[in-house]
Amino acid sequence: MGILSRIRDRFFINRQDSMIFEVTQRCNHACLYCYNVWHIENVDYPRGELDTEGTKRLIREIVRQTKCRQLTFTGGEPFLRSDLLDLISFTRGLGVTPSLISNGSLVDDEAAKAAIARGVSLFEFPLLSSDRKVHDHLSQSDCYDRATEAIANVKFHGGMAVAVFVGTKLNIDGFKDVVELAIALGCDSVMFNRMNVGGRGCKHVAELLPSAEQVARALDTAEAMMEKYGIGISCSIPVQPCIVDITKYKKLHFGYCAAGTKRSYYTVDPIGNVRMCNHTPSILGNILTDDFSRLARGKTARDFVRARPASCTGCALEDTCLGGCKAAAEACYGSLTREEPFLGCNAPAGHRILSQVPAAPENREGESGAD
Repeated sequence: MGILSRIRDRFFINRQDSMIFEVTQRCNHACLYCYNVWHIENVDYPRGELDTEGTKRLIREIVRQTKCRQLTFTGGEPFLRSDLLDLISFTRGLGVTPSLISNGSLVDDEAAKAAIARGVSLFEFPLLSSDRKVHDHLSQSDCYDRATEAIANVKFHGGMAVAVFVGTKLNIDGFKDVVELAIALGCDSVMFNRMNVGGRGCKHVAELLPSAEQVARALDTAEAMMEKYGIGISCSIPVQPCIVDITKYKKLHFGYCAAGTKRSYYTVDPIGNVRMCNHTPSILGNILTDDFSRLARGKTARDFVRARPASCTGCALEDTCLGGCKAAAEACYGSLTREEPFLGCNAPAGHRILSQVPAAPENREGESGAD
């Protein structure tokens, strides 16, 4: 990194490419794997949302303080807000590109057309299985048809749609069929996320957390599907290289936690509380009363960036992999320095990598919250 880049990072840390906005905590699904932090037991996370004018003021502050170019509306389920389209138009009027993460259940033809007309550039929808019973079981809702129709509605009106696959023990071996279904529906790309434990998912680890072998088979499938169909497949949730040999994949790219960088996955909740990402319950402060730049440099943020499991000490990728998703460890065990569940359940004894593995391109962790 050159001296000018270091100066920019030091004095303009508040300039973010993208911000995540949890516009509501309400949801019409109860997904078994949901990582929303307000569902974590023993965590008294603040609840509520601002009215339309208050939310516009919040959006204005997010954009003013972070200089973000993209704002991703997520939840909960964003379309439960009757003023969502107004908020999208307001965001676009600030010169910021809005995108949406939704479970798709309320995205009928009219809603898709209206959101696209107001400037939504990208939609992310869950596509959990080609078997509606499996999809609906994981979502705890009769929603398979509505999810697939949402994708079709967005594509019909010229929007971009990403199918988000959350790989659990129950559905991960059907990933090939999901990719082919996504292609048939016209999806622009597919996001492969091995289940990242948090929120409601903390109560379903034994039932849902996939094994390392299952994840490796799914990644083999992803590589083959990219080669066969030319579709883009991203791996947004960290896959630790001590568990799965990621060097054999030539088309797939793997990302690790980008906390503390310009690609950080900073998340703002419906009342303005700022977190390092949408998986951690730790609040840095409130952007309506605190300065974002100060929050991004504060002790809570620094501790989050520096944290990693003690068992990773001495690994050649310690400063890159960071042990995987530290926020998952925090959500499950209340500690940023514990091994997160996927690592703890799958890592072999003495799992340090003592020779350097090519570092993966930096990527944001898990933009996939279609709960």
